[in-house]
Amino acid sequence: MMPAFEDLARKLISSGISEEISNRLIEEYSEVKKEYILGNYEEVIKHAGKFSEVILALIKNKVLRENVNLDKLGFNELYKELEDCQKTCAKEEILTLAVPRVARSVYTIRSKKDVVHIKTVDPNFVDAVYCMTACDWMLSQIALLLLEIDEKEVCNLVDSVLKKRIPIIEEFEDGSITILKEGLTTSDEILLALYHYYPKRLSGSELAKILKVRSQTVHVNLQRLEKKRLIHKTEKLLQNLTKPKDIMC
Repeated sequence: MMPAFEDLARKLISSGISEEISNRLIEEYSEVKKEYILGNYEEVIKHAGKFSEVILALIKNKVLRENVNLDKLGFNELYKELEDCQKTCAKEEILTLAVPRVARSVYTIRSKKDVVHIKTVDPNFVDAVYCMTACDWMLSQIALLLLEIDEKEVCNLVDSVLKKRIPIIEEFEDGSITILKEGLTTSDEILLALYHYYPKRLSGSELAKILKVRSQTVHVNLQRLEKKRLIHKTEKLLQNLTKPKDIMC
C-alpha cells in the first residue's frame, strides 16, 4: 500500500476497528484506484464490489462492536442489520443508512453486469467512473466520522488519499521517478511525467533528465504533442493538460 493508504489504515485500527477489516478495506480501495488508472474497468467494478462488502463489515464492527468474518460476508444480511440500527443523530444516519445505500448501488452494479446497456459508449467505463467515485465518497465519510483525530488532520489525510496517483510511476526520496511499464513511446512517457508533476511546469531539459533521454528527442516529441494540443507550452515551461485516461493510451 502507498504511504497515505497505510496511514489511513493505521488510524482506522487505532480508532478501535478490526485490523483485518481496516487493512482489507484499504487494500480493495487501492485496487479500485490502480485499476481505474490502468483502464481495467471490469476490475474496477469487481474491487469496488468487494470494497462495498468490507465497508459494511467495518461499520458493523465499529457501530455494533461485533467481529465480522471476512471470509463469510453476506452483503444483504449486513445491509439489513445496519438498516435496522437505531439512528438518533446525523452521524448514525450517514453511517448506517447513507453509506450502506451507496455501497448497495455499487454492489448491484457488480452483481448485475449482464443487464442490457446502451452500446454507444463503453458501459464498463461508465460504471467504473461511478464505482470509483462512490468508493471515494464512502471512504471519506468513514474517515470524517470515525477517526478520533482533529478535523484538520482528517481533512489532510482524506485529501492525500483522494489525490491523483499513477501506479506505474515509482517516486524516490530525491524526487526522481521511474516508469514501471515497458513498451511506452517517448511521448507517452513525457505525458506521464508531466501529469505526475502537475501543477508544476517542467522545462524540456528537466524532462530529458527525468526520463534519461536526449534533449533533442524530448524536443521533437514536445513539438508533436503541442501540435496535437496535448500539452501547453510557454517559452520556457510546459504543462500537460490531458486527462489521466488519455495518457494511458
